Amino acid sequence: MADLRCDFFELTAIEHGGETLRRVPVHRGDIMMGDRIYANPVAVSHVVDAKGDILVRLNRQTLPLFDASEKRMDPLQLFGKIKAGQVLERVTRVRGRNGAWIVGRLIALKRSAAATRQVRKKLLRKASKRQEKVTRESLRAAQYFAVWTTLASEDFSAEEILDFYRLRWQIELAFKRMKSLLGLGHLPKKDPASARAWLHGKLFASLLVERMIEAASSISPWGYELETPAQSMERN
Repeated sequence: MADLRCDFFELTAIEHGGETLRRVPVHRGDIMMGDRIYANPVAVSHVVDAKGDILVRLNRQTLPLFDASEKRMDPLQLFGKIKAGQVLERVTRVRGRNGAWIVGRLIALKRSAAATRQVRKKLLRKASKRQEKVTRESLRAAQYFAVWTTLASEDFSAEEILDFYRLRWQIELAFKRMKSLLGLGHLPKKDPASARAWLHGKLFASLLVERMIEAASSISPWGYELETPAQSMERN
């Protein structure tokens, strides 16, 4: 996250499945951040079992939350208590692999009226393309933004967690640059071996560009760094 450099990728065929955190190696102390596609008990268990922490956008369907008495919670019911400008925080549990409970924090806030309209418009547009209907619950949930994390409150406040998640858009922009500038989203090959070679070449070029940009930031035209601030040439 500090330099937006890719440190791992895996290229798979469609029949071998899609995106999942289980494909990504996790090391002790890592903080794995992702959108709603990664919000599920299997992903949470994968990260926590490797002694890492996870921060994901809440998906009410794929990430069931429970209270201390092991009763399933209704996030929308909790969200109804949020007032504009307030941040809601609740200690919750997720049932991980082998039935083990994983404790985490549900953090949510209420969107502004303008932001809510924008989200609802996007939901309706997406549903129209798929010839589906948007449920009342989804329209109601559009008023709120929520994340779930295992990061401890003594290390990160709720406000810091929300600010931290905003950085995820930098990752999205990095992928968009790869698609627009390097054409990574366009696959002109149909043969599996040719397609794999083509994609590996594009990814390799992308990684080289990242390294070149990093190196360029430390290059000076005269070949060395200035040790003292430049002096003004103006006369008194």
